[in-house]
Amino acid sequence: MEPQNLIQTEHKEIIIKQKGKAKMILAYHTYGNGTCFGGIRLLPTNAGEKAIKDALRLSEAMTYKLALINSPYGGCKAVVFEPVEGKSEEFLQDIGTLIEEENGRFISAIDFGFEPDDAKIIRETTEYIFAIKDSEFGQSGITTAYGVLEGIKASLKKVYNSDIIKGRSFAIQGLGSVGSILAEELIKSGGVVYVSDLDENKLVKFGKRATVVDPSEILYLSVDVFVPCGPAYIINKESIPKLNCKIIAGGANCQLEDEVADDQKLYEKGILIAPDYVINAGGVMQGIEELNRGNLQNVIQRLNLIADNLSEIYEISKEKEKGTYAVAKEIALSKIYVRKRGPKD
Repeated sequence: MEPQNLIQTEHKEIIIKQKGKAKMILAYHTYGNGTCFGGIRLLPTNAGEKAIKDALRLSEAMTYKLALINSPYGGCKAVVFEPVEGKSEEFLQDIGTLIEEENGRFISAIDFGFEPDDAKIIRETTEYIFAIKDSEFGQSGITTAYGVLEGIKASLKKVYNSDIIKGRSFAIQGLGSVGSILAEELIKSGGVVYVSDLDENKLVKFGKRATVVDPSEILYLSVDVFVPCGPAYIINKESIPKLNCKIIAGGANCQLEDEVADDQKLYEKGILIAPDYVINAGGVMQGIEELNRGNLQNVIQRLNLIADNLSEIYEISKEKEKGTYAVAKEIALSKIYVRKRGPKD
């Protein structure tokens, strides 16, 4: 498999490597100051070109995410193919070895497809995986969720001239580590909450506090805010005409299937979308703080940067009459251009 033959890209480096049954695609979009941040995503063994697409799209998004929080680090992403027989301890340890082979230039955390305890096993063979369950910092879903909450408030403020959650309606797709926290916080603040998840066990704890909706319907509810916290590429040319929300603001990565065309379609339809790599930056803020041996309180204090960034993006989007992703990318690229430290990108 040669990714260069499948997709034309401006990425700095694309590596395919394997140890045992752990086969990894590792994409470096930018090098930054020589240290790069990005998650590890687990996909089925037959994912093929989708795995390459995810590695490329998500590593590019990491570059912009880091630039927008004024970080000098580069953006990367790893995708690992899950064996047919599932994840074994040896498989997870081999993933750690593949990370360790990068000698500290790839700082990672688990992403889609992994469970919290998997990270503990990966950590046995590498020191470069962070946001470990039961560690001093804990999992990054918490900081990601509270950053998304800041972003939701900024989005409400833009559309309704008020960031008050009480009385507003929210459709949350996916109740993982981010979605479940958001559901709890929005309910606590008086929001009218609808939830969906493919795992029915995750719905039980919300009981009568939220309305459970079929996963096939959650995207199209008539609500103030659609909160995607599950699969990628759900906003596309087929789904956009059927959307009935005013705002899209959630923790999922790569929400738009076509980042250029879908961004413009949403703008024309009058739906405000918070670019995913802006609103879900809380997790990487935590990773940076952990790398630099800081503390969690510093991360919490920085989360308002997410709301500030979104407010700026929304204002420029209105002034220039263009989509929010287009604006966010322009700002990120301008920050990268003027950055003087580290290897040239």
